[in-house]
Amino acid sequence: MEGNFLNLTEAELDQHIYRIMRESFVISLFADRTNVLSQVQNWKDKFENFQLNLGGNLNGEKFEYGFRNDFVGQCWTRENLSEAMWGIYANDPSVRFLRIRSTPRKLLAALVAAHPEMPRDTCFIGKVQYKRERDLQNYAQRGGQLDLSPQRFASHLLLKRRAFKHEGEVRLLYFGDASSYDAQGLYRFNVDPHAMITQIMADPNRNRATWTADKATLQRATGFTGSIKRSKIYDPPDWAPPRFNN
Repeated sequence: MEGNFLNLTEAELDQHIYRIMRESFVISLFADRTNVLSQVQNWKDKFENFQLNLGGNLNGEKFEYGFRNDFVGQCWTRENLSEAMWGIYANDPSVRFLRIRSTPRKLLAALVAAHPEMPRDTCFIGKVQYKRERDLQNYAQRGGQLDLSPQRFASHLLLKRRAFKHEGEVRLLYFGDASSYDAQGLYRFNVDPHAMITQIMADPNRNRATWTADKATLQRATGFTGSIKRSKIYDPPDWAPPRFNN
């Protein structure tokens, strides 16, 4: 499966990556034992999928890729101590969020297990590369020999503008069939969440006084026996006061 890991070194395959989600979605992940990927067109950055959306010109004839909406994906981050990530993805203090932890190897293994028939051509995970917009345009318009390999188009989905570099993104990608996705462009597949997830962390907006009870509720709702923590990024320092003499 070496060709299904994109822009990742061997050492990075087992390094932690993270995803912030609404608490209800994480509970559903464990209760339903399904992971949910979303069509690229649903993603916020409209530069996504630029290569497939552009189509091309083959021997003087303009064409479109009939499979341009067939890719679905899920975005993770390598950043574990970034306040910006909590601010972006858990920006409503009235809603409870959780951050789940995994590794590229575990995520791809779960996707491949659900699609054993053609995993080399359908299942990918890779690290996003951040480029200047001019470089992306040059890449998109360079032409040459037409290459229709799924790996090539998966690689296109790992290119973003440098304005998003702070996200440190890793993407799980599946090349399926748009007709099998639901009306919202979502694709669900079976997973073992206990094998895929290695930690759960609660958002930093939680009430510290009720955290012990909240944690017990999460354990019951998910059945997760691994580490469940609360982010302390917004906690005041627990320091002893300075000593003075007169």
